[in-house]
Amino acid sequence: MKKRIILYLVIVICFLDLFIQLPIITPFVLELGASEFMAGIVVATYSLFNMVGNMAGGYMSDKYGRRNTLLFGMIMQVFFVLIYTMTPSIGILLLVRAIHGFSSGLLTPAAFSLVADISKRSAIGKSMALTGVAIGTAAILGPASGGIIASLVNYETVYYVLAIVYVIGTIIVYSAIKESSTEGSRAHHSQTSLKELLLRPSLNVAYISSFTLMISQGALAFGLPIKTDLLDLEASSTGMMLSVFGVTAIIIFISPINKIYTAYKSESLVALGLLILSVSMMLLHFVPSAAMIFAVMVIYGIGFAMTFPSMNKIIAESSEMHERGKANGIFYSYFSLGSVAGSTIGGYFATVFNLPFLGIGCVTIIMIIIIILMLALRMKWVDSVH
Repeated sequence: MKKRIILYLVIVICFLDLFIQLPIITPFVLELGASEFMAGIVVATYSLFNMVGNMAGGYMSDKYGRRNTLLFGMIMQVFFVLIYTMTPSIGILLLVRAIHGFSSGLLTPAAFSLVADISKRSAIGKSMALTGVAIGTAAILGPASGGIIASLVNYETVYYVLAIVYVIGTIIVYSAIKESSTEGSRAHHSQTSLKELLLRPSLNVAYISSFTLMISQGALAFGLPIKTDLLDLEASSTGMMLSVFGVTAIIIFISPINKIYTAYKSESLVALGLLILSVSMMLLHFVPSAAMIFAVMVIYGIGFAMTFPSMNKIIAESSEMHERGKANGIFYSYFSLGSVAGSTIGGYFATVFNLPFLGIGCVTIIMIIIIILMLALRMKWVDSVH
């Protein structure tokens, strides 16, 4: 149990990188003299190269091992996070964001493949729920600590603190994490091609679900500040509202409710969870008060809690050890792509129709229909095999 707690702590560190920057990266870029448009490009560059890092991290964790990939990524993080503190121009910052996004992307597929490797098949759902707790913890601690440190000292100090966190993470991985993949699996890492993993019906359900979930997340990050502004609420209320859905999800992850991940099929939980998320997005368009937004965020948290562990469980159950890293790499590249697409599509609906949440709700409903069709194709594929 102690080893698992250490592993979940490593996952917190992996995701803290993303969340601690949320409240500071845009003003940091603007302070360097960038335009708002350029600031958007700098912010998006991280996610774009994070996708590339996810794919590379998946390949490396299958070929060289989960632990070695984590170590390499952690060490890269220390160096490239520190470069933020001495960035003299927008051009260099753009380059730093690209390399930083790549090195951060290496970590996630290795960490989640490690969790799946060491989990008993009957307990994968609960293991993935606990990874959700780790990410939720990072989501709650990251923005708050980043904002506080920046306001008390400066933006550069946030990156000094983050570098120290990754030094600690490197020490933890080196001293306390054991390799979960076998020599045999690493020797056979090339047996499964990326094309095969991309086309495998069961994995495609997880990939598209990941993309859909992060479309809603990206739209939420983009649209919620606009909604709170329209209701003349304090800017700080947005963070509180986002925290509510995170706390709701964590409660489900750690409570006896998490038995649902074992009792029900992952595909059913994913479909229902995404439907709840879609309804939540639509409700956000109509709610007239802060109290109602908080209530919708609870509903959104329920949908998120049903979806996230179930998607990861599908990846774990539908891939063998020698290919699991690559499968997770593809999965989390869809994750990153969905986040970018969500804020972009949400911005389009807001600009053209003034309906960011309603529009995204319709998009996610369409994605659910696609997932259901994929499940039907998967059943036909299984029947044909047997």
